Amino acid sequence: MTYELFYLIGVSKEAELPEIKKEVEGIVETAGGKFLEKETLEKRRLSYQIKHENHGIYLCRRFELEETESMLEITKNLNLCTKILRFMISKASELPPLRSKEERMAEAAKRESRKEQKEIKPEARKVTGTLAAEKTEDKKEAPAEAKTEEKSAEKSEDIDKKLEEILNI
Repeated sequence: MTYELFYLIGVSKEAELPEIKKEVEGIVETAGGKFLEKETLEKRRLSYQIKHENHGIYLCRRFELEETESMLEITKNLNLCTKILRFMISKASELPPLRSKEERMAEAAKRESRKEQKEIKPEARKVTGTLAAEKTEDKKEAPAEAKTEEKSAEKSEDIDKKLEEILNI
């Protein structure tokens, strides 16, 4: 079964980062896990202070583990590791694919450009006036707007009458 290990290291221990990575790999591998190649690493400001750290380095890696019983051993050893501020292990089948920050930003930019293109196309059709259906819809909307204005005026008059009754004016 594939799992995802997400752990946080304080920025003050950034110089020891390669050693900490090796230590975490050793903990997982001694329990029978095999790490997959993909890894994400991101520096961020923490939302609250953890062990006098305001900034941290988030690391995320996926690994395969055949014996689920050894997950207790991994968890126990990661809890004993004082260099790790926090960690979380999840089943990777329940998570989206692992991507770096650059990949996520590029994908978001692509989505934004697609949205902009979709918004431009309807406007271009209105300017050229090629669709007769849009013209007829505009004519139909005008009477509907007048009806809604009449209804709102009636409602406000009803409210005024009720207020007068309540206040005995």
